[in-house]
Amino acid sequence: MLKPTEFRCTIVLPLLICGCQFYSRPPMAVRCLSPPSPEAWFMEECAPDLTQRLLNALCG
Repeated sequence: MLKPTEFRCTIVLPLLICGCQFYSRPPMAVRCLSPPSPEAWFMEECAPDLTQRLLNALCG
């Protein structure tokens, strides 16, 4: 006579094997999506002479 654990395994294991094969999905081609494009960056003209002022500060 089988032990209760062995008995459960003899019933459950074939069910799992058959169930996994029966319900397995067919292989599908995986397509990677490109990352979303970033939002546009823009610069506001709050100090149009900033570059020149920085150069003057560094040189002078």
